Amino acid sequence: MTALTAACSQTTMPEPTGSTAQAVAGNTTQIRVNGQSASVLLVGDDGTNGFLAVTEDQINDTTGLDFSWATPDPADPDFADLYQGAGEIPSTAYAHTGTSASLSLTTPPSFIVTHCRVNVITGEFTCEESGPLSFDLAWTANGFGSIEEKLQRTEKLGPVTTRLKAEFTMITAAVAGSYGGHTASSLNGDLTDSESRTYIREITTAF
Repeated sequence: MTALTAACSQTTMPEPTGSTAQAVAGNTTQIRVNGQSASVLLVGDDGTNGFLAVTEDQINDTTGLDFSWATPDPADPDFADLYQGAGEIPSTAYAHTGTSASLSLTTPPSFIVTHCRVNVITGEFTCEESGPLSFDLAWTANGFGSIEEKLQRTEKLGPVTTRLKAEFTMITAAVAGSYGGHTASSLNGDLTDSESRTYIREITTAF
């Protein structure tokens, strides 16, 4: 697997989003998290590799979504298609309990989705605004494991860099449904609770 797609194949889950605010730099999104969240590693038989995270900011009563995944081009293994987005979504699109969560959404015009064509050999890429993407995912706690964690992490996936400093508790979950035209079945996910602690997730893009 190329470095681009392998960058997503981590055993720990990128932490999810809440309320969003554009930073001065223009290509950085800062996302405040306070509440319950759901995340999933996106892995497909076609080589798709990435993550998706969704949560709420209970202080501001907002919900956010961020995702990034890459799919190798079956016609040319030197290239992959990367999809990335981060921002607020309607709160009605996300529901959760302590042991389950669901996301049902077609991204609205206010939510910008970016598509990048990436040369996985040279690292060069070209990007453009994508059309809306649809998501229909369900998380169900599977009792396999739980984590209490404090972390400070920087992740890179092609032109996308994510920085996180957080403290939270997490339980493992199975995830099924669909995302951006891909089918998900028994994917590895997490249900996370910040337990009234607030932290910032920062996403920087090179485009």
